[in-house]
Amino acid sequence: MIRIHPAIIAQAAATTATLLPGRFTLGVGSGEALREHILGDRRPALNVRMEMLEEALELIQRLWEGGTVNHHGRYYIPENARIYSLPELAPPIFVSGFGPRAAELAGRVGDRFCCVRPDRGLI
Repeated sequence: MIRIHPAIIAQAAATTATLLPGRFTLGVGSGEALREHILGDRRPALNVRMEMLEEALELIQRLWEGGTVNHHGRYYIPENARIYSLPELAPPIFVSGFGPRAAELAGRVGDRFCCVRPDRGLI
């Protein structure tokens, strides 16, 4: 959640889930240098990116509960944030990862875990 603020992701995902009920899944991950280097910013270490992802997911889920959200976290500080077009059911969140920490995070705050390499140890 470095390229786009999680409050923007929450709004876009809620709108998409409203337009495609039951057919939209939000996929998230800790980022990849392949796409993020274009911003010219320093790439945070993996542990920082994982902390950011966890805080972002908590914020997104709070926004999807409805009402106004004020969040004063370590990485994100939205004030008076609100999603006006909420779907009847929040879309599932798939967390991508390639190691045990990402798999644990997916199990704790995501709805599913996805990985592109076969590794039974991560399930």
